[in-house]
Amino acid sequence: MTALTLTPRQARIGLNLFTGAVVVSVAVALAGLTWRIAGHAGTGAITVPSGTSGPAVTPDIGAAVALAPFGKPSVSEAGQATALPLELKGVIAAGPGDLSSAFISVSGQPAKAYKVGDNINGATIQAILRDQVILANGGRNEFLAFPDPTLTPEQRQAAAAGQPAAAPANPVTTGPGTPPPARTPGAPPAPAPAPPAATVAGILQRFDASPVQGGYRIGDNGPPGMVAGDVIQSVNGTSLSDPAAAQGAFAAAQANGNAQIQILRDGKRITLTVPLR
Repeated sequence: MTALTLTPRQARIGLNLFTGAVVVSVAVALAGLTWRIAGHAGTGAITVPSGTSGPAVTPDIGAAVALAPFGKPSVSEAGQATALPLELKGVIAAGPGDLSSAFISVSGQPAKAYKVGDNINGATIQAILRDQVILANGGRNEFLAFPDPTLTPEQRQAAAAGQPAAAPANPVTTGPGTPPPARTPGAPPAPAPAPPAATVAGILQRFDASPVQGGYRIGDNGPPGMVAGDVIQSVNGTSLSDPAAAQGAFAAAQANGNAQIQILRDGKRITLTVPLR
C-alpha cells in the first residue's frame, strides 16, 4: 500500500476548505443563539417584557433581602457621642466581641469592667470596639470614645462628672487693662495649646512597668484592664523586644493619645487599648 501524497497546492486547498467549514459551523451556531435570545424560539427562549404589553409585575425580593446577602447593619454605627457622665479608661478587645471588656468610670468614680449587655447609668452596652463603646440609650445608638487627649486631667474629671469643663488658664501674663490680642476678622480662632507630652519614662511609671525579657512587666499599680504580672509585648504592632524600638513605639503612641497594646497574661495574648495622656 502506498501513502497518499498531496502536492503543496492540494494541501493548501484542503486547509482552506477545512477553515471555511469551521467558520460556517460557528456562524450557524451563533445564528441559532441569536434567534433564541430574540424570543423567536418556544423552548428556552429569553424574553424581555415590553412596556406596552400590560402592567409590569414587580418581583418579590423580600425573602432574598431577609437573608442579607450583603451583610446586616452593624450596631457599631453610632452617630453621636453620649452625653452620659462616663469616661472610657481602657478596652480589652477579644473575639468574639461578647468576650471583650470595657473599663469605664462613672461620674469620676474608679473604673469598673463592663461587658456587652451590661447596663451602665441607664444605657446598655451594645458593642465594645478597639477604640470606643457603643451604647443603646433612649432608643438610639451612641458611642463612648476615649477622652480628648488635649484636655487636662481636671477637665477630663469635670467632663466625666457631667460638669462643664473650665477654660484653661492663659499662661501669658498681660498687664492690667491690656486688651486681648487682635484677631483678623473671619480667621479661625487659634487652637488651644496641647498639654506637654509625657515622657516615655513617665508612661512606664504610670503603668508601674519594669523591663523584662521580651517587654515590660506590669506591677501592682497598673492602669485599668491590666493586672500585676502582665507583660507588654508590643505597642501598636511594634515589638518591645528592642529597647530603642520600645522607646519610639511608646513616644509615637503617646503623641496619638491612646495605644493598642498586646500583653501576655498566663500564656495568652490579649489586646488592650488604653489612653496614654
